[in-house]
Amino acid sequence: MQLQRPLPLYTQVYQVLREQILNGQFEPGEPMLESRLAEQLNVSRTPVREALRQLVSERLIVANGSELTVANPDAEAIAELYMCRSALESIVAMRASQLADATEVAEMQQALDDAAAAIASRDHLGTFSANTRFHDCMVKSARMPLLSELLDTIRGPILIARRQILNRSTEVENTILAEHRKILAAICQRNPNLAQQAMQAHMQNDMARAAGRSDTLPSASRTGIE
Repeated sequence: MQLQRPLPLYTQVYQVLREQILNGQFEPGEPMLESRLAEQLNVSRTPVREALRQLVSERLIVANGSELTVANPDAEAIAELYMCRSALESIVAMRASQLADATEVAEMQQALDDAAAAIASRDHLGTFSANTRFHDCMVKSARMPLLSELLDTIRGPILIARRQILNRSTEVENTILAEHRKILAAICQRNPNLAQQAMQAHMQNDMARAAGRSDTLPSASRTGIE
């Protein structure tokens, strides 16, 4: 019988802080002070310091001189991030339409079903988590470890930007769900071109939503994607 060792303390601190950043308990741009966090979590500063280093490596936290703050990408940074993400996730969608097996398709469908249920109950965090799971399932189904690693390099600030988008309104959440359903429909049809187009339209719309623009870029329904 193999003993189950508890997670190292710094890993537990990291998991707590990461969840608090993503669910909005820490606002973008808010300082992350070692001493204050250690006091709040009732631990020494050493595991907090290690946890903060990990969060910096994920770009959920950034260094401003000697101060660490929650990432707060501006409109220009978000546009750059989404241009990179669009290029990578378009490949993901194409590969998923070719390679996703029945189990992976079912996982993506379940994520969308969970998102719909969360929207209906106005559970914004649940919606965010389900949408993130949908994209993660798609990335896994693409079977490209290097591409997954490249996406991980921009994952932190993208997650923060997406949380801000999704927290705006149920209407926005339903629009994103419809876009996700079009991507999954193209994957189920085994149509790489349609999957790429649906993903590109979704990324364009997400970029516009993140920038807070009212004149959204062409939606899936206006680019011939059904």
